[in-house]
Amino acid sequence: MTRGMRYRHGRVIMRVLIISRFCASPVYRAKIAALARRPGLEVSLLAPAEWKEGDRTLICREGIEDGYRIFTGSLIFNGRVGGHVYGNGLWKALRQARPDIVHMEEESYSFVAAQVLLYLSMLRTRPKFMVNNSENFDIVLPWRSRKIEKIVFRRADALLVFARTARARLLRIGAPPQKVRTLPQFGLDPELFRPPEPGKRGDVFSIGYLGRLVYSKGADVLLRALAGLAGEWKAQIVGDGDERETLEQLARVLGIWERVEFVAWVDPSDVPGYLRGWHALALPSRTTAHWREQFGRVLIEAMACGVVPVGAATGEITNVIGSEGFVFPEDNVETLRDILQKLNNEPGERKRLVDAGRKRVLEEFTWDVLAGKAHRLYKNILAG
Repeated sequence: MTRGMRYRHGRVIMRVLIISRFCASPVYRAKIAALARRPGLEVSLLAPAEWKEGDRTLICREGIEDGYRIFTGSLIFNGRVGGHVYGNGLWKALRQARPDIVHMEEESYSFVAAQVLLYLSMLRTRPKFMVNNSENFDIVLPWRSRKIEKIVFRRADALLVFARTARARLLRIGAPPQKVRTLPQFGLDPELFRPPEPGKRGDVFSIGYLGRLVYSKGADVLLRALAGLAGEWKAQIVGDGDERETLEQLARVLGIWERVEFVAWVDPSDVPGYLRGWHALALPSRTTAHWREQFGRVLIEAMACGVVPVGAATGEITNVIGSEGFVFPEDNVETLRDILQKLNNEPGERKRLVDAGRKRVLEEFTWDVLAGKAHRLYKNILAG
């Protein structure tokens, strides 16, 4: 019997261990649940028992959840995206899950990727090893991280990307092209992220922003575009960050304070409700010296809720929006204002884009669609 060909009740069973800091949040575990529903897959998850994300601490507990097993471990250097390692829990997960495939949702240059490779070398039978790569910026890595990345490139069975810009970076820095595979990472539940009932959104044109209030996210560009927007409109800025007070003051200076509502962080379960109240969503991100937009998950969430996405042409935003919304040059206030004016003036065009966006999300970005793609890739990797 070859590796990966286990049988239960006459059916082939493939065991997969996913290692992911993202899954400390229950929002992301919906993807694991969708995978666990696939026939012939036995899925386990290793996530941090605690993950520090800004001012928040996400808690994850061991046990059985939605048909898969959760292992947890404590972290050393908690909160450092590329710099953390497991203090405990990793060896237990590998020994008890006995995976055919280890799927890491961490960067190839991360310390934890090196740790997992070391642990895999101590197993009697080595599982296939896959690692995600979301970095799409030519950042200057410390020498240790560059060394780790080169080792991972050699030893990984697959280097996964979910964005074209991330794929381009891997190929630029010498990743073996035959190992680079595309696998979407971000999805959603289309029953949770759904359009409002007819007539529930209201007639006044509503524009929303949802995300961190920091310079790189460009909420100031949206406020400047709103100033001078003709006709009836209202806006909500949902999120928090270092620039909140500056943005509130800017809204006062621009004379739009009474038409813009600032809302602090909201619980993830409340996000669909906010989206369903908007006609358009703006993501005016800007490239900085150390970052550019890697995906923009709120774009697909907006499309699922019947909202037209409008984003800056930076990072992966253009590819995510596609033909189902509008893209404008970074920091170009006038073009953003023209797009919003068009959407305000032409409800028929809004309707066309809304229908197209929802259709595309159902075809490409539901958790079940992503689980099917991952399952097919797992089979392909084992067969290779």
